[in-house]
Amino acid sequence: MAQDTDALREKIDGMHRKLEEISHYDLLDIDPELDHSEIERQAAIAFRNLAKEWHVDRYDTDALGGDEYRQKLQEIFSAINTARQVLTDQEKRTEYDMELSGENTDIGAILTAENAFRKGQNMLATDAYEGAYKQFEIAHENNPDDLEYKAHFLYAKYMMAPKDEKGVARNRSEVQEIYDELDSILEQKPDQDWLLVFLGEVALGLKRFREAQNLFNEALQFNPRNVNAKRQKRLLEMRKKREQNKGFFAKLMDKFKS
Repeated sequence: MAQDTDALREKIDGMHRKLEEISHYDLLDIDPELDHSEIERQAAIAFRNLAKEWHVDRYDTDALGGDEYRQKLQEIFSAINTARQVLTDQEKRTEYDMELSGENTDIGAILTAENAFRKGQNMLATDAYEGAYKQFEIAHENNPDDLEYKAHFLYAKYMMAPKDEKGVARNRSEVQEIYDELDSILEQKPDQDWLLVFLGEVALGLKRFREAQNLFNEALQFNPRNVNAKRQKRLLEMRKKREQNKGFFAKLMDKFKS
């Protein structure tokens, strides 16, 4: 009997320690990659089985050690119940998944960020760069983990940067920093045509025309209907023709002079 009691204590102690280390998914032995309806079904089954095993009424807590083990069993059962409640509720599970991944779980901040981002997009579409910059800054500050917000914030910052009459950035080091940050985001989101266009436009500000053209071409491969990529590509072709014409007339004038 003493051996059985010792074994039960070890079992309860082991499970109680695990509560601090495992997720709701591990506690109920559920694959987090399943769709919500299957997670909901499995969580209900797992809860019923675990509730039978860990309910405090199944144990003689006085024999085990009194209040200490009664409390541990209650905490184990409570954890199982919490896991079921979270995983069977779509909204709660989404928030829990964000918490597990280290993302921002402040719903108010997320909504503020999304609202500001939409406003910024509308302003960007009308070339209201200062207003767009302020809205994207709000979005980025409220949800700094969102790479799309950060990329738009950096792009608007570039559009606000002083440039000469040819569109070349006056502060090349600042624009290079923006380029580097956008490039690092592109490594994580390589198939985003809008991001390739952003990076291409910043490359133009650094007088890297061939690189810009390659970026616009790549954007059009992902999305042939990208209007901004088409427009920038056309402007580059016009620039190239002007330079070719200038070279032709310069040679012609040299002949006349000679």
